[in-house]
Amino acid sequence: MPVVFLYQVSLLFMDKQELRKRQIKRLNEFQKKAHKHLEDQILVNNFFDSGILDGVKSIGVTAALDFEVDNSELIAKCWDMGIDVYLARTNPDKSMDFVFYNYTSKLEKSTFGVLEVADSNAKIKDDLDLVLVPGLAFSKIGHDRVGFGGGFFDRFLAQHPTKSCALVNSVMLYEEPAWPIEKTDIQIDQLITPYTN
Repeated sequence: MPVVFLYQVSLLFMDKQELRKRQIKRLNEFQKKAHKHLEDQILVNNFFDSGILDGVKSIGVTAALDFEVDNSELIAKCWDMGIDVYLARTNPDKSMDFVFYNYTSKLEKSTFGVLEVADSNAKIKDDLDLVLVPGLAFSKIGHDRVGFGGGFFDRFLAQHPTKSCALVNSVMLYEEPAWPIEKTDIQIDQLITPYTN
C-alpha cells in the first residue's frame, strides 16, 4: 500500500468562513491530482474494514461533490450488502431529512448543487443506524468538524442522535481544531482516514 502523508499546515487560528474558503481551494487543487483518487479508494476500503457497519441496517449519506471523497462505490457496496441507503435532502426551513435511495432513484440538483432524490413522496427515515457526515475539515483530537456553513448536519444530529462517521482525506485532516468550536457543533463519533488500520 502506498505511503500517505498527513498534510501539515501552520495551525493559525482562523474563523470558519476563512477556513471554508481555504479548504475549498485546497480540495479543488487536490481533486486534480491522481493521489486524490488513490486516497478515495483507501478511505472506502478502510471504511469497510473498520467494522463500523456491524449491525447497521440503514445508513444516511450525501451525494459527494467532485472535490469531496467519492462515496459512490461505498453506496453500491451497501446496496449489495442489503443495507438500506438514504440520501440527505434539505428543506426550505433549514431542516434535513434522509430519503430512501436505490439505483432506480431519479436525482436532481438542490439549490446547493448537491444531488438529492427527486421523488417528493419517497420514504423518509431519520432514525438511522449510521450517518456518513460530509465536511471540509476534521480534527483528530476531539473529532471536531467544519461543514459548509448551513448547519444542517449539526441540527440533524442534535435532533436525531445516532452513530456518525466521516471519510476524511489528508487535506481535510487537522491534528487539532484550528477554528473556534461553538456549542452547536456536533463532534463525529468516528473518523475514517487514510491512516486507519
